Amino acid sequence: MDTDTGIRQRRRVPPSGYRIRLARTDELGVVLGLIDGAAEWLRAEKPATRQWNRPWPHPDGRSKRVYDGLLNAETWLLFDDAAPLDSNRPDSNPIGTVTFRLTGHEELWTARERRVDAVYLHRLVIERGHAGLGLGAELIDWAGRKGRSALPSANLIRIDVWSDNAELHGYYKERGFQHIATRTTSDRSPSGAVFEKPIAPEPAVPRIHEDTAVRRTR
Repeated sequence: MDTDTGIRQRRRVPPSGYRIRLARTDELGVVLGLIDGAAEWLRAEKPATRQWNRPWPHPDGRSKRVYDGLLNAETWLLFDDAAPLDSNRPDSNPIGTVTFRLTGHEELWTARERRVDAVYLHRLVIERGHAGLGLGAELIDWAGRKGRSALPSANLIRIDVWSDNAELHGYYKERGFQHIATRTTSDRSPSGAVFEKPIAPEPAVPRIHEDTAVRRTR
C-alpha cells in the first residue's frame, strides 16, 4: 500500500499523470507480480503483520481468485505516462492494480449492510517505486467513482483489510474510512477488518485517466 505521504516524495509527481485500463485475461502473471512485489516488501519492512506472507489459502486458490477478477472485468492496471516506454511492449510496466466489484462478501458484510449499494475494493497495490505520491488514495477514489458509473445508487466505497495489519487500518482511517467491524468467515479468511467511506467527488485536476482504447483478450 501507498502509506508514505511525505512532501518530498509528493513533489516527484509527473505532470503527465497516469493511465488506467482493464487488465486482460492473459495478464494474470502481471497482476500476481504486483501482488508478490508488495508481499516481499511487507515481509521485509512490516513484520508485525502476516499480510501476504504466503498466497492465501494456497497458490492455486489465489491464482483462481485473481483470474476470476480478470475474467469478470473487475481488475484494472495503472501505468505511469511519464515512464519510458518499450515501443514493442507499451504496457509492460504497470505500477499498480485494483479490483472492485458491486457485491460484498456474504460473511464479511451483513445482509443489512449489503442492502446498501456500494463499491467493494480488493487487491489494491501501488509498486514501491511510486509510493509516497498519494496514488493509493487517488486510486481508491477513482475506483469508487468508476464503480458508481455502473451502479449510480452506490455512494460508499467498502474494503476488507487483513485483521492484523494495524498500520494499514490507520492508513484507511486517515483517508476518511470508518472501521465497521472485524469479522470471522467460515474459511477463516485473514482479511476480516471491514471499512467504508463515502465516494469522493472527482478532483478538479484528476491524475488518473481511463484508457478506453485497449481491447480485452479472452
